[in-house]
Amino acid sequence: MTERTAKIAILLLVLTTLSLATRGIAEPLKVSNPGTGSIPLQGNWQFHLGDDKAWADPALDDSSWEQIHADAPWGSQSHPSYTGFAWYRRRIEIDDSNAAGTKKLALLIPPVQDAYEVYWNGQKLGTYGMLPPNANWWIVGHVEVYPLPTTNGVLALRVWKAPLSSVDPAESGGLTSTPQLGDASVLAAQAKSVGYQNDERRMPNFLIGAVTLVLGVLSFLLYLRDRKQALYLWLALYLVAGGLGELQRLSAFRFGITFRTYQLITQLLSSSRDISIWLILLALFGMAQERRWRRATGWIIAIYFAAQVIDIITIFMWEKGGVLPWIDGITTAVYSATPLYVFVIIVFGLMRRNRLSLWPLILAVSVNGLFSVILNLAGQGVRFTHWTLIDNLASLGFRLGGYFFDLGFVLSTLLFLALIFTIAREQFLERERQARIELEVKSAREVQQILVPEETPAIPGLSIASVYRPAEEVGGDFFQVIATADGAALIALGDVSGKGLKAAMTVSLIVGALRTMADYTQSPAAILQGLNRRLLGRTDGGFVTCVIARIDPSGATTLANAGHLAPYRAGQELPVNGSLPLGLAADAVYDELVFLLHEGETLTFYTDGILEARNPAGELYGFDRVTALVGSGRTIEQMVEEACNFGQQDDITVFRVTRLAQSAPANAARLSMATQIAGA
Repeated sequence: MTERTAKIAILLLVLTTLSLATRGIAEPLKVSNPGTGSIPLQGNWQFHLGDDKAWADPALDDSSWEQIHADAPWGSQSHPSYTGFAWYRRRIEIDDSNAAGTKKLALLIPPVQDAYEVYWNGQKLGTYGMLPPNANWWIVGHVEVYPLPTTNGVLALRVWKAPLSSVDPAESGGLTSTPQLGDASVLAAQAKSVGYQNDERRMPNFLIGAVTLVLGVLSFLLYLRDRKQALYLWLALYLVAGGLGELQRLSAFRFGITFRTYQLITQLLSSSRDISIWLILLALFGMAQERRWRRATGWIIAIYFAAQVIDIITIFMWEKGGVLPWIDGITTAVYSATPLYVFVIIVFGLMRRNRLSLWPLILAVSVNGLFSVILNLAGQGVRFTHWTLIDNLASLGFRLGGYFFDLGFVLSTLLFLALIFTIAREQFLERERQARIELEVKSAREVQQILVPEETPAIPGLSIASVYRPAEEVGGDFFQVIATADGAALIALGDVSGKGLKAAMTVSLIVGALRTMADYTQSPAAILQGLNRRLLGRTDGGFVTCVIARIDPSGATTLANAGHLAPYRAGQELPVNGSLPLGLAADAVYDELVFLLHEGETLTFYTDGILEARNPAGELYGFDRVTALVGSGRTIEQMVEEACNFGQQDDITVFRVTRLAQSAPANAARLSMATQIAGA
């Protein structure tokens, strides 16, 4: 070989060597047996985008693959925003010459985004999550340890990264830190320590979460005890959701639950907290009973849930990619902005009920709500905007005794305390109000003996029966039967607008005036005019309906009506002229209707409690049913029972007078107090 030929051969050898070096030939990683310790598998790893299971073969020539480090995601090195499959490979040679005894070695794989299969010399050691076509992955990456069957070989990782969501940065995918080689027991302990450290760091959060959950259960039990107190139910919903939200951060939960399941639970708890806060504020501001606010809140909740449901459906199909990330971004923006509805409630609530005692809760809700909305929206589109606001917000907080309390937890705790204080105070005031009402009812009960007599006087020639069924403990219905000196019966039946002690006192005024005037006149119209004069300005904006009838021993009947329902004679409604109720106008005129009540005929009086009975469908009992009921020949007890079964809304009083033959004994009707108690 000539000197020139030798130089050319040497030059070709150098060029070939340089070419192979630029193609990424990786020298095997030679490490000593770590014994009872562990060592990181640092350096360059062979890396290739795409997927081919043949790449697990240890004999594969991977010299053409690119090289990247394992201590950072591939998105931060050479492939930003890449999703799908990629492979890592590393040849490892372990020197056992200096090992003090044979140790069972294992491989520690740090958290990987998002799922993988691990191979050693072509043999699959295990799987982390599930790869497509039925992909499933963990919400929080965690460490896994795999025993090594041999000491030398090729380590291969088949990794799959899910499509990026609207809050995922471009710097994502694959290994996030360097795998380690070491003693199996040491690596297992190291893997467990990650969870222990997480739980220890958040221990105060978990304790407060447990307390919140217990208080939520107690609040729900209070609601079951008194289901009229819906505020207890909304408080229970908020506290239970808040408590579970903290407890779901336990390592046993976070490291053992998949992405889809976690998202479903998280969004359910988050929406429960938001909606329960809306309902609590509506109740405290006295807006929950208004139809427009119920309707508006119903629509907002429907939009909120629709966005959540669409988002959850999108997540369950996430591996398909395509337009799903865009749909996720839109729905996330909708349900992240919807909680701003709380500020609408606060503004309108303060316009109608600006109470100093509600301000701690209002401030806590406002600050917490604003922070949550900003936190949720700050991460949207971060791989395009490259904003760091969400990281800055997440880092806000303070340290105390080795624990870090982030701003979100602090605001949530303050809101929890403000809720408990405000609702406890409101319930204390409510109990005081109930105590006053009970005292009022007790006083009204003492007056009730005047409202409805327990028995009527015996009047020859008349059979009198009555049933009174109050809708509340003390109602506004009343009736009186007065026997006159000449053997006639003066009958009065009416209804005072309103309930409780005020209505009872008005009735006591009516009954006293009625009995006084009956000593001077037996004219029903004159008695009504006298009652009207005495009630002017004394009904506190209300009114009184009343019908009065005088029945002589001969059956001659005179009847006058002040805005009350016309009575029935022998099943037919009497043609009574319309007139104003008592207490409205000083110049009201009341006409008299005169007729003869024959032997065996009946007069049936009733209050509007029957007429206004309403079934669950919202249908009123109505005049047609009343006419049919009176004409059916049923007893008044049966009439009242039918109206109550239909749907009692107000006091019900039915009063029936039957004219007997002159030879028949007088029948005195006694009001059934058992009926009254049953209806109370």
